[in-house]
Amino acid sequence: MWSHRIADALRDRDEESAVVGSPFGARLYVACDTQGIVASRWTRAPTRDVAKRGDEALLGEAVRQLRAYFAGRLERFDVPLRLTGTPFEVAVWSAVAQLRTGTLISYADVARAIGRPRAYRGVARALARTPLALFIPAHRVVGADGRLKGASAASLRRRLITFESRLVRRRPS
Repeated sequence: MWSHRIADALRDRDEESAVVGSPFGARLYVACDTQGIVASRWTRAPTRDVAKRGDEALLGEAVRQLRAYFAGRLERFDVPLRLTGTPFEVAVWSAVAQLRTGTLISYADVARAIGRPRAYRGVARALARTPLALFIPAHRVVGADGRLKGASAASLRRRLITFESRLVRRRPS
């Protein structure tokens, strides 16, 4: 599984990692270094709820924010992200990372926001390759018709959107 491969790859590096349980049946594997979150992926691998290596303050804050999100008390993650990709991918990921919980926008909206109005297919490709699941909330980006596009993790994306829509309805006006 992915989480075992990434854990093996990180073992000899200066990165910290944790696995955080979620209400969605999958756990979120998170890794960071001293500059920011470097990886996060959904996994179903059997692990303890939180399995930290070391005591990195940034990792502790990321875990705290993830737990707050899963408890419905966080609108946007506020931890540094170390984004590695093409300039276009980094622009897409940075824009999407700013979306508040419960916000849905289209791929075309993201393309316009980064100054590339015709690049909506490129936006979809960049989001399909995001290295930071949930910290870059790709599930909040939908087709122009408001429907989920792409095959990857559609049911999890749908559950995340449903979860967030319930939170938005509970927010005080």
